[in-house]
Amino acid sequence: MRVGVTGNYASGKGTVCKFFEELGAVVIDTDFLAREIVEPGSRGLIQMVEAFGKEILDENGTLDRRRFANIVFKNDDLVKKLNEITHPLILELVKERSKGDKIYVINTPLLFESGFDKEMDFNIVVKAEISQVIERGMKRDSISESEIKDRLNFQFSLNKKIELADKVIDNSSSMGKTKRQVSDLWKILTEIMNK
Repeated sequence: MRVGVTGNYASGKGTVCKFFEELGAVVIDTDFLAREIVEPGSRGLIQMVEAFGKEILDENGTLDRRRFANIVFKNDDLVKKLNEITHPLILELVKERSKGDKIYVINTPLLFESGFDKEMDFNIVVKAEISQVIERGMKRDSISESEIKDRLNFQFSLNKKIELADKVIDNSSSMGKTKRQVSDLWKILTEIMNK
């Protein structure tokens, strides 16, 4: 069973996935897969250099992620081009790594934007207040408020994600409350899987 977990940037997807993992889920994080597909010499990095030029690389021939983000996330067409390269490669790895009689939780920021939701059996949105998202993002990733807002502009609105989700987990309160919501949902998912 594949369960997609999404939410806006810094909403607490990772925390929710960690709680699922503690209950027995296998977590697949598409942010890690996104790094894997652009390792030096990879098909993904070759395609990205062809599309965006060598200036996206650092002196070691590795993707300079911050420079790349600052170029791409200011332009709709470049984001579209990036997604056309990376999404199929990431989905290929997700499918490869989620075979078996387990609950696989797929942590992915662009679940609906990428169309990955159609490959899932169940889709969850994690929500938090925008002020929390900005505060967490600045602290966690050492980036500015405007960089966070640029990233949020290229994601579906939270309301749209909530409309598309099978379930919403509210991560704007205490960790204990979030953990309880995950635990309640885990019971439902295991029931569905065991039917």
